[in-house]
Amino acid sequence: MSAPARLAPAPPAAVAAAARAVEDLLARHQVALTQGGEPTFVPLRPEGAEWQTAALGPAKLGYARRFAQALIARARPGAVLLETSGKHYPGEPLPRWALLLQWLPEHEADGRPQPALWRDPRRLKRDGAPGSHTPADAARLIDALLAGLGLPAGSALPLSDPTRPAPAAGGRVLPLDHDPDAPAGSPAWRSDDWAAEIGHDPLPLLPGDSLAGLRLPLSRLSEGRLRRALTVELREGSVTVFIPPLLHEGYVALIRAIEDAAESCDLRDLVLAGYAPPYDAARLPTIGFASDPGVIEVNLAPCATWADYELQMRELFAAATDVGLCARKLQFNGREVGTGGGAHLVFGGPGPETSPFFLRPELLPSVIRYFQQHPALSYAFTGLYMGPSSQAPRIDESTYEALYELEIACDGAARLGSPRDLPLYDLLFRDLLMDRSGNTHRAEISVDKLWNPFAGNGRLGLVEFRAFETHPDPAAQNLAALLVRAILARCVAAPVSTPFIRWGGELHDRFFLPAFVWDDLAAVCADLRAHGVPFETDWLRPLWDWRFPELGRLELQDGEEKTFALVFRQALEAWPLLGESPNAGGVSRTVDASMDRIEAFVTDATALEHGLLLVNGFPCEFRAADGGAAAGIRYRAFYLHPA
Repeated sequence: MSAPARLAPAPPAAVAAAARAVEDLLARHQVALTQGGEPTFVPLRPEGAEWQTAALGPAKLGYARRFAQALIARARPGAVLLETSGKHYPGEPLPRWALLLQWLPEHEADGRPQPALWRDPRRLKRDGAPGSHTPADAARLIDALLAGLGLPAGSALPLSDPTRPAPAAGGRVLPLDHDPDAPAGSPAWRSDDWAAEIGHDPLPLLPGDSLAGLRLPLSRLSEGRLRRALTVELREGSVTVFIPPLLHEGYVALIRAIEDAAESCDLRDLVLAGYAPPYDAARLPTIGFASDPGVIEVNLAPCATWADYELQMRELFAAATDVGLCARKLQFNGREVGTGGGAHLVFGGPGPETSPFFLRPELLPSVIRYFQQHPALSYAFTGLYMGPSSQAPRIDESTYEALYELEIACDGAARLGSPRDLPLYDLLFRDLLMDRSGNTHRAEISVDKLWNPFAGNGRLGLVEFRAFETHPDPAAQNLAALLVRAILARCVAAPVSTPFIRWGGELHDRFFLPAFVWDDLAAVCADLRAHGVPFETDWLRPLWDWRFPELGRLELQDGEEKTFALVFRQALEAWPLLGESPNAGGVSRTVDASMDRIEAFVTDATALEHGLLLVNGFPCEFRAADGGAAAGIRYRAFYLHPA
């Protein structure tokens, strides 16, 4: 059989039929499986460190605002945009920013229609340009808000900021809390008199660059005082309102009251910042836009089905196109590659305690075994940087004994029954599914958000599959997501209990080559079809072609005048992590990216009986694969020091 040529994208009707089969399989076993992801985007012409290695930069937040506004215009009318704190790593003075696009379901739980969370997106800041507001605008907004909340006009205190001219550009602070159980006719909002206790007017903020709401002198308040507050300040010409920590009802009421106040003052381009209410995907669906090294990372809202996921991805990619963002970069040689950021797939349940990984404790061990037995799932869809020191190493790329320990954990978890002690269930896996340095987030299958008692957002019942990179074509990326969802459904219907495979050196020698990856993908798809999911292997051909582009081919004849082709394709290479070296007063560890690998594929293995392929005088060793025979050629692609 000759090497397959490029094929057209998968037929939409056939893919939809496979997706329905997956949902039918889950429904038949009464499993509610939610699905999300984290695609990443960059400008069409990425310039500057913020689109290469840096998490922050001058243009990224503006792009994220335009991106979110385009998505509101296309698909999420009635949504609000909140700026909040994102990831915070050692050495970074402040947390990175994150934007939360939030909306309310069309109907409340009792079926009644629900008003929009935010009516007019033009009243929210739309880009990164400085605003044209004045201190008087900030003062008018807080006065209108006090009236709307039914609080006395003098409840908001002026602020003084040691890092800015006093008073702080019209800044005000309003101690504020909401009582969702207040009787009808009684005020739901209450404030407090901080000035009487702190003894300063204006109220002094702590020094710093962050928002006023994060620099309040709360330590100077006694225990009986209200310790949360809303602030209004002028930052970069924009009136910025800081939302204090509130429960769902108070948060929704306050957002609507802020828009009413802005409307009465005829203000636009506001910035809403601060705290979102406790996570509740059903009551307040949320899409996040986060500052990540080199990219904007989008955290999708959880979807009940693959069809919902597919629709959300199409809407997202369309909005990205509207504002000049894309999901690919170009290498110096012109090769199209992913953004360099992940497109991790996340699965869970309607709620943390109703996650299918808890309700069916055999599911996670089954999925771990399935991925370990099919290395193509680790290498076919990930980025250029993969292998032991990457962001998503396989368990058998870790320490030698980890596979044995994980085998014990999987056997124990599968026999556990529906676990009541969720931290114990988490501990079975968290210290094994990690990289060689002990990082529990950097793992091919990450349980960092399953039931991690040490992380604020760690108890969500989620399992993250991290060996997936953003693909420029949303249809192709959606197909990879369907493949993984189908595997989970197959593991629900027929849990995998076969032992791990000790691949040894074969793991990289075989599965870094395109032909063997294709053979393994074909085996996965055949297994899915055997379990009732009509997923065709050829649907993955465009993904495989993009991951392993053809570099060239020779049409040849052997001694018997039989024609065959020698095809060269890009293969995979695991770049080794080098030792620590001094860097700007600290130390850093670099990766040796100078090595590369290509595959030589002979379309007719019998041709090898009459000849051989020499590389620098050394014969290549071929082995049967994909109807022909394949060999790998490793070489140093460019000079690098150290290497």
